[in-house]
Amino acid sequence: MSRKGAKSRRRITMLRSKTTKSRTRVSRIRKPQADLKQKLEAYRCELAEAREHLAEALEQQAATSKVLSVISSSSGELEPVFSAMLENALRICEAKFGMLLRYSDGAFVAQVMVGAPPALVDALLRKSFTPSHGIPLDRMLRTKKVVHTLDAAAVENKPLSARLAGAHSHVVVPMLKDDELIGAISIYRQEVRPFTDKQIELSRTSPAKR
Repeated sequence: MSRKGAKSRRRITMLRSKTTKSRTRVSRIRKPQADLKQKLEAYRCELAEAREHLAEALEQQAATSKVLSVISSSSGELEPVFSAMLENALRICEAKFGMLLRYSDGAFVAQVMVGAPPALVDALLRKSFTPSHGIPLDRMLRTKKVVHTLDAAAVENKPLSARLAGAHSHVVVPMLKDDELIGAISIYRQEVRPFTDKQIELSRTSPAKR
C-alpha cells in the first residue's frame, strides 16, 4: 500500500506541475492578447476623435463658405450677412433662437433675430436699449467675454428673453474689433441644457468674429 501511495503522490505532483505549467503558458498567451486589445481600443478612440475633429472642421468650413457667399452677394446690405452669421451660430450650438446685436454709444440694438417668439421680437427688434444690471448681456458688456448661463429663468433678475420667450440655457458671445465691443450674438435654448465648451468655442471662431 505504501508503494501505491507513493506512486499516487508522485502522479498527483506531476499532474499539479503540468497544470501549473499549462496555466503559465495560458497566462503568457493572454497577456499579449490583452495588450493588443488595449492598443486596438486606443487606436479606435484616436480614430473616433480624428473623425470628430474632421466633421467639426468640415462643418465650420461649410458655415464659413455660406457666410462668405452671402457677403459676396449682399451688394452692401448688412442684414443678410448678419442673418447668415446668426443662423450659423444657432446651428453650431443647437439653439432654439437668437439675436445679433450691434453696440454703439452705450446701447445695444437687436439688428437681427432668428427663431425668436413674437413677444420678444416686438420688444427688442431694431430698438435701442441698455441691459439691466447683472443680466448676462450686462456681464458680457462689462467683461467683453463669453457669458454662459445655465438657466436664465432661475436667476433673481430674469432677462427679457426668459420672461417673454421662455429662455433657459443662454450664451452671449462678444463681437470685438480691435478689442472694442461692436456687438454680440446671443443664443438661447428653451430648456435647461448647457452648451458644450466645443460649441462655445466654435461659435467664438465663427465668421461673426472676423
